Amino acid sequence: MRIDKGGIINDFIEPNKKQYTIPVYQRNYEWSKEQCKKLFDDILLAHKKDRYHFTGSVVFAPLKTENKIEHYIIIDGQQRLTTIYILIKALIDVAETDKEKDELLTAVYNVDKFNQYGIDEASKLKLKPVKSDNNQLMLLMNNQLEMMDKSSGIYRNYTLFCELIKQVMTEDENIGVSNIYDGLEHLTCATIRLDEEDNAQEIFERINSTGVPLSLADKIRNFVLMTDIDQERLYEEYWLKTETLVGYDRMTSFFLDFLNIKVDGFPKEDEAYEVFKNVFENGGYTNESILKEILHYSEFYHTFTCGNSKYSQQVNESLAGLYKLNQTTVYLFLYRVFDDYENNIINQSELEKVLRFLLNYSIRRIVCEVASNSLRGLYKTLYNRVFIRKDNKNHYYDAIVSFFQQLTSKDVLVSEKDFAYALKYNNLYRKNALCKYLLSAIENQGKERIYTGNLTIEHIIPQNQNVSSAWQNMLGENWQEVKDKYLHTLGNLTLTAYNSELGDKPFEEKKELLADAKTKVVVLYEDVKNCESWNAQAIEHRADKLVLEIQKIFSIEQPAVAVKFTDPRYAEYTCEWPENATFKTPNYFVLQGERVNVSTFAEMQRALIERLYSRDSSIIETMAKNNERILSWSQSIIFSYDKDKVNGDLKIKGSDIYEDVGYSAAHIMHIIKALLDKYDIDITDFVYSAKSNKKEIVDKD
Repeated sequence: MRIDKGGIINDFIEPNKKQYTIPVYQRNYEWSKEQCKKLFDDILLAHKKDRYHFTGSVVFAPLKTENKIEHYIIIDGQQRLTTIYILIKALIDVAETDKEKDELLTAVYNVDKFNQYGIDEASKLKLKPVKSDNNQLMLLMNNQLEMMDKSSGIYRNYTLFCELIKQVMTEDENIGVSNIYDGLEHLTCATIRLDEEDNAQEIFERINSTGVPLSLADKIRNFVLMTDIDQERLYEEYWLKTETLVGYDRMTSFFLDFLNIKVDGFPKEDEAYEVFKNVFENGGYTNESILKEILHYSEFYHTFTCGNSKYSQQVNESLAGLYKLNQTTVYLFLYRVFDDYENNIINQSELEKVLRFLLNYSIRRIVCEVASNSLRGLYKTLYNRVFIRKDNKNHYYDAIVSFFQQLTSKDVLVSEKDFAYALKYNNLYRKNALCKYLLSAIENQGKERIYTGNLTIEHIIPQNQNVSSAWQNMLGENWQEVKDKYLHTLGNLTLTAYNSELGDKPFEEKKELLADAKTKVVVLYEDVKNCESWNAQAIEHRADKLVLEIQKIFSIEQPAVAVKFTDPRYAEYTCEWPENATFKTPNYFVLQGERVNVSTFAEMQRALIERLYSRDSSIIETMAKNNERILSWSQSIIFSYDKDKVNGDLKIKGSDIYEDVGYSAAHIMHIIKALLDKYDIDITDFVYSAKSNKKEIVDKD
């Protein structure tokens, strides 16, 4: 590796018979409007003050020599180089004389005066970005702006630079194209040329780039493509397809899902890249095998978020419902379920039933306002918990429903009674996406469906703080109490295309507008149009009917075979009464939905502390720094940076904090209870399973 001081123009733009290729593992061009403006201002300042401006490092390596053209790959610096090419193209198009245009063209194109090098279109331009960007750059350089993708960064920043150049030349008569190019010649950089013995991947990871920070997906792409000689094929066959299926903006979310399938715990985004490398190295993967697996799961991800015609209408509708209701944590479970479908373990009918159940389960939770903080842990471990016995797959749907029915935590399947009550009396309007989804489902059942995308939720009793006297008289003497109780509940809500026009209108006028053909709502309006007045009794009556409709549409099919998950030797406990742990042997604990298998209470303490520390290390770090006693009645210090302050030499994984050990089962439960309070985790979000190990005393007499 050789590091030199260089110039962007002198070393990377103007030299003839060179081409710099952006390899496929690099991210797409994505400099923002603000970054381009900042660079342009720096260029003008460098010219005016006649001083150099440092732009960071450019890391490159020799690739090949072909037709006397030296080819290099850019490992770092592609965003800046691409931006400067775009700026030079803008200068060419703004330049007023042919001489200026020709000189600038010579800077960006390889020149073959005597036709002795066989330069073709592919090697003519000195910069070759990644495939999608290269297409846009070639269209720009060939003056085919009408064919360009107007949303691409290359087109957007080209038009920006044209505006900036024209603006500065209008405002300052001393500034012309040649002056701006002079500013470009003042841009310096650290040129880092890699040799064959250098590890490009390690160097790339150490570089403190001044450009846009790399996303998790960027880092993973670099890792799996930079380290393989077959980059072009792997990029085309796997990465490009994955990015197309998932969407560039959702790649990080997808990779977090992928890692959650592969490892215990929940990798944080800033740690996920290291986790990915460990998965790769410890899983015996090759570059192609892991890309193949990534593509496989990206196809599922695309199906979950966008639908897929290879599946039935029922499958797609259930997936669309989960997506609309933002129940995306369920994907951690669905990846495994769809794998089973692809492997013919279940058929499409069984898949439809599972998805319908998960949608209906989710709706019940949201309506009944069950906190969602346990869902990620629940769905991450759900597959292994349900199918802990392989023969449970013989009754796939039944096993899943049976499992939810037998849960003792808040994740248990909501009862029909609780669901009906919440539907009728809870504030449904504030759950806007769910509210519209349920109202649309009621309207579109069993008939030709109407499009509800253009409809909005309408309150029959107006939302206005001070309703008209006509409404007060209709609602009765206690009108304020009636309004407060029923305003945002199911019985008072419908869909309309006239939301802004209905407002505080009297009930009779509202009925006429709601009946208008523009809205096309029939079922939801049926119990409103025949009412002479709208009051508590009318709302309750309509709510009862709509609740029954929702229960029918989103009913839970009971399992044909009841699959048992409870071992009669074990029972589940909370830490509310720590003494319950005495003379017990645990086999697992569940923290906010995530099940963790353990065989001792000491193991339970360590596993729970590791999970709490990974969620928020600052709480335990503060306790360790202050040598805090977590239990008022105990002199023990649970966490400390000083080994002599605690029993044993056990450290919390990934830290320098020592953890006190050697407690009784009941004492450990007191510690866990106190830690949950520190982390503001409800006591009901932790349960453990244990059996008695106390030997019975047999009377021989």
